[in-house]
Amino acid sequence: MVLMVVFHFFFDLNYLGLASFSLYDGPLLLLQRATAFLFLSLVGVSLVLARTGGVTLWRNVKRAMFLAAVALFITLATWVYPHNGFIVFGVIHLIAVSVLLGFFFVRFSALLNLLFGSLAFALGFLVSSVPVSFPWLVWLGFKFPGFYTLDFYPLLPWFGLVLFGIAFGKTFYAERKSLLQPVPSLKPLAFLGRHALALYLIHQPVLFGLLFAYRMMTGG
Repeated sequence: MVLMVVFHFFFDLNYLGLASFSLYDGPLLLLQRATAFLFLSLVGVSLVLARTGGVTLWRNVKRAMFLAAVALFITLATWVYPHNGFIVFGVIHLIAVSVLLGFFFVRFSALLNLLFGSLAFALGFLVSSVPVSFPWLVWLGFKFPGFYTLDFYPLLPWFGLVLFGIAFGKTFYAERKSLLQPVPSLKPLAFLGRHALALYLIHQPVLFGLLFAYRMMTGG
């Protein structure tokens, strides 16, 4: 969550013209990829914990439907503003689908999930190199000429990170007992994890609004 806020701070500065950064190479690209890796792999760990805790398929379906509604709201909101590059299949869209699909992968071993995750990444690179003339398979990773969006996490390859997270969870969180010891000094940050969705939805409007107000006041 902290890494996400930091990246969006630089993104907003760049978008509003308050500063100029190369967002998609160098340190900021590394920051974005590290954030995505942690975010999506933890989705997989959470699916393991939910399954071992007795969460049913129907509860997963309800959770996926709720996240899909949130994702639709994000699409509509970004279509209104800034419109150019509105989010079609962003990280919340991916998580909504992953919550549903991941339920069926949790039953497999850690090794199989690693293999499936690797396959998802291999297919992702293949799919991204195949041009199409229609938009209907964007969610899978196919791109058409002129496609542009502010946030794009198609099923291939990014579902592979969720599968890696499932493998990690099955290895280190078997029967909800972690082999990893918590770091007491980082315990206050647990609040961010427990309220991740709310903070995800709130932080960007607040951050963007404050920077936009600053630009208006300074005439930038």
